[in-house]
Amino acid sequence: MPKYQHLFFDLDHTLWDFATNEQVTLKNLFQRYRLDKHFSDFKAFFAIYQVINSDLWLRYRNKLITKTQLNTGRFHQTFLTGGLNSETMAKNFAADFIRENALQTTLMPHTIEVLDYLKPRYHMHIITNGFVETQQLKLDESGLSPYFERLFVSEQVGAQKPRRAFFEYAIKSCNARKKESLVIGDSLDADIQGAKNFGLDHVYFNPAKIKHNETVHKEISSLRELMDLL
Repeated sequence: MPKYQHLFFDLDHTLWDFATNEQVTLKNLFQRYRLDKHFSDFKAFFAIYQVINSDLWLRYRNKLITKTQLNTGRFHQTFLTGGLNSETMAKNFAADFIRENALQTTLMPHTIEVLDYLKPRYHMHIITNGFVETQQLKLDESGLSPYFERLFVSEQVGAQKPRRAFFEYAIKSCNARKKESLVIGDSLDADIQGAKNFGLDHVYFNPAKIKHNETVHKEISSLRELMDLL
């Protein structure tokens, strides 16, 4: 691989174990809000939520709905499938989820080991489509903050990954050159396509080894492989 100077990491699902942290938070809230009265168990609730949440995130990225409609709507719509129609409860649940999920600290395997290796060698930054009020907190609570120089959140940038404008803003803000920059992320749509849109080298992090037909610069299934690549 060429000698890079700047590494741009996605956060959720790449370094911060969103799937694990999300389930822990939702399980706690499921019990606190006594949702067992409306759903057979947490597994049933979570399966419905995942489909609705994924759909609303796609609509949010495409600017079809607002942040509030995403945050409250994903829970309100899930509650409705269990016969629970309370927008107030959905708003409270959403607020609790956003606040408490950001306090979770589980990281993807080998995250700290790899960042310890990379830190002396590269300028490292975070690029994320998450929310401003949560992403910095995640970094702080999980001990990731000291490794990164800049945090680029789509809300603040004014464009979402994979839009070219997001990557252009991040690269220019770091006074980085495109050929000296590398994007690392788990999303073919947001991270890899975004890197392609702006002509950046990229590493597709695919821990589940999901089959795909995309042409990628490099692909890894464990973060430890970055230590060999870099």
